[in-house]
Amino acid sequence: MLRLGVISYLNTLPVYYGIEKGLVKLPAGVEVVKGIPTVLNRLLAACEIDMAVVSAFEYAQHYRSYLVLPELCIGADDEVRSVLFFSTLPMEQLDGKEVYLTKSSLTSKKLLMHMFRLMGVSPLYREFSVEDGIPDNGYCGVLLIGDDALRVLSENRFPYVYDLASLWKKTYGTPFVFALWCVRREAFSRCPELVLETWRVLLESKRISRKYFAEMAREKAEELGLSEEDCLGYLNVLHFDLSPPFVSGMKLFFTKMVEEGFLKEVPRIEFARY
Repeated sequence: MLRLGVISYLNTLPVYYGIEKGLVKLPAGVEVVKGIPTVLNRLLAACEIDMAVVSAFEYAQHYRSYLVLPELCIGADDEVRSVLFFSTLPMEQLDGKEVYLTKSSLTSKKLLMHMFRLMGVSPLYREFSVEDGIPDNGYCGVLLIGDDALRVLSENRFPYVYDLASLWKKTYGTPFVFALWCVRREAFSRCPELVLETWRVLLESKRISRKYFAEMAREKAEELGLSEEDCLGYLNVLHFDLSPPFVSGMKLFFTKMVEEGFLKEVPRIEFARY
């Protein structure tokens, strides 16, 4: 038995769509567990699931227990559109001001904090759960990810909107990896053939799903309260292949996290292979 964690965000559909539509079938013995990113992060760390898409920072914290599945990620090589900091003031003017950070992502929070540090700005950080609603108590800025970020972006509520992947690209010149697919080392040791068969199905689903971006956009637009054009444009800026430039960008991010004191050491990036 292999327990596979699945996120139901628009940005994961280009990997899972072929599976969800029955165009590709997961192997027998694979159980799907659905959840939001932070929940899947926690379940994987607690050995309650075996494989999942997790935040890059989560991998860095647990790399001794995880292996990376090759050729799969959620990344951007400039704008990402779904990892956004919304603000009533320019970021440079937020020193000592209250900003809210979603609990739904570790990587995005640490990336935003890093960007503020580079500017020499120290906001007052608060955290919130999107399940409780976006705060409306006079804060100066809010970090949102995924479908929530896309919805708020479409509402034009804030005078300043910062795309964190764009900020990273302008600062360091590399792509950025927000999430990647990982398997617990224990699970890979226990059932390597099933892990690799599942990985191959995910790759095939990703390959097939590329043909259905317009259909994904059409299906998700009404659910998200967005236009089909916005959904399709978003899908087309994302990158799902963990190619060498993206691996290099991830290594640089991990190095910066160590320099910030957010990580104790730069993690090794080890892949699940035969």
